[in-house]
Amino acid sequence: MKTAAFIPIKSNSERVKGKNFLKLCGRKLYEHIVENSISAKCFDDIYVDTDSQEIKDYCDKVGVKTIEREEWLTKNNANGNDLLNSSYDKFPNYDLYFQLFATAPFLKSSTIQGCVDLLSNTNNYDSVFTVLEEYGWYWVNGIPVNYRPSVLPRSQDATPVMKETTGLYGITSESLNKHRCRIGAKPYFYTIDASEAIDLDNPEDFRFAETQCQKMDSNLDSPYIYDDE
Repeated sequence: MKTAAFIPIKSNSERVKGKNFLKLCGRKLYEHIVENSISAKCFDDIYVDTDSQEIKDYCDKVGVKTIEREEWLTKNNANGNDLLNSSYDKFPNYDLYFQLFATAPFLKSSTIQGCVDLLSNTNNYDSVFTVLEEYGWYWVNGIPVNYRPSVLPRSQDATPVMKETTGLYGITSESLNKHRCRIGAKPYFYTIDASEAIDLDNPEDFRFAETQCQKMDSNLDSPYIYDDE
């Protein structure tokens, strides 16, 4: 199957100024997901959708294709479905479409490859995305969603809640075209561990991610610098 990865990386960020350009584990944030996608060796083509000349130059250096980000997709109200649908409309000739994000720097190449392999070799699922399996007692809008308070099961016996890590989504061409959504009608929940599921959206996330780098004995050649404003 012909498979493509699309990685949206814009130059501006609402919550953390210049987020995608911050250094983590000795590399700029956007470099992690691009290099992990290359290392997975499971994509026919990798595209980075960006409005940054610096990122375009980097992609040229590592042999990754780039897409000029449409202006309306640089707005904060543009979402992941908008981005992937735009990529599909530009490049409709792939069998599988994957969307990966720079805010998931610890997503492993083996996980990326595992998700591609799964979707390439099954008729039971039309999409896949990474999840964190959480055990506990959860409520939504004042209503318990996975237990009955009158019974009080042990938390480890409660029905697990699957939380999207927002790091990776994959879908067949047919389902993407039909649903115009990055999750199809028959998704597979690909479980990853908490350290791999770290999603960087605010300064606190970066602080935590730095501790993970130190645990991994990474070579931090420069601390990240962020602006809370």
